Amino acid sequence: MPQMPVATAMTAAVVQDFDRPMVVETLDLRAPDEHEIIVRTEASSYCITDDRQARGLIGRTDPPMILGHSAVGVVEEVGSAVSRMRRGDRVIVTASSECGVCYFCSRGRSDQCELHFVPGRHVANRPDGTPIYAGAGTSATYASYMNLREISAFRVDSELPADVLSLVGCGVTSGLGAVFNVGQVTPGSSVVVVGAGQYGLWVIQGCRVAGAEKIIVVEPDAQRRATAMALGATHEVDPADGDPIGAVLALTGGWGADFAFEAAGPASVLEQTFFMARNAGTVILAGVVSRDEVVQLPAQILAVRGRTIKSVQNGNLRATRDVPMFVRMLESGMFETAPFLTAQYTLDRMDEVSEAANTGSTLSNVIVFD
Repeated sequence: MPQMPVATAMTAAVVQDFDRPMVVETLDLRAPDEHEIIVRTEASSYCITDDRQARGLIGRTDPPMILGHSAVGVVEEVGSAVSRMRRGDRVIVTASSECGVCYFCSRGRSDQCELHFVPGRHVANRPDGTPIYAGAGTSATYASYMNLREISAFRVDSELPADVLSLVGCGVTSGLGAVFNVGQVTPGSSVVVVGAGQYGLWVIQGCRVAGAEKIIVVEPDAQRRATAMALGATHEVDPADGDPIGAVLALTGGWGADFAFEAAGPASVLEQTFFMARNAGTVILAGVVSRDEVVQLPAQILAVRGRTIKSVQNGNLRATRDVPMFVRMLESGMFETAPFLTAQYTLDRMDEVSEAANTGSTLSNVIVFD
């Protein structure tokens, strides 16, 4: 197969400094090394965690950098040692790497792959030679082309639209992975999900498919509660009505839920979610607003009440197994995707994307590329 032409120029939304708007720049794409690939971006979903990294609240990479960690695209070039894919393959870029050989990957915990948490990679240069880095060790998807490690992209054979597939690498894998990989929700169980953003709504759909009997959503926004009910929640709680912990206990016979999923972010919400789980229940925590926030829980209850606390990094994803499985589930119609496709943007509208994510005016935001 003849080699496809690779653009040496790319456009990207660049974080020039913390707490400043991203600026679209034309950059020189760095050529791939032997273990890297070049992917032409079709669509990328926008995650609120990238907004927090752009403000310097989380992450370890300094500007200038390109953020984004969930996308779909087409492979344009492969390094000499790349073995899992070839030019022309459609791939999903995820929020996790999977090298397959490090300490964690070899123990079935590729969500903690050693290459995922390294500081950002050099992916492009400004015309004056200034290096531009990926915001995380995995990817930089807010760009027309991506220089990626092979281990951060996963081939997909699907005719699903690009906007749907762009959600897989973060929202879908995080939410469904939290249900099936982390919580391992059982049929007939009771569940509470605190927060009905994109992640929380995927959790709710996953719990429905897993056979949970009672799915309680705790969410202050009435429209998001309505969406949650349409997607599988059986009961809703508005925290503004009073004590949300008491409301959840009342809906579960005074015991608390078998599984309590935190899907909001603030430390205070993580603490509330803990008390919504029953004794010997399972608490699944995913949110983070800032690296400096601290969660405080009473030692006696932690020690003797038997709750299991689990953290979630991209749904404890094993991407080579889970990405094809979740895509097949989407193709089968098992999950609704329309409610998540609320807004599309081009790269030059990143300010609007950030505002929509922060105000909650849209459920999810997808950046599309020609």
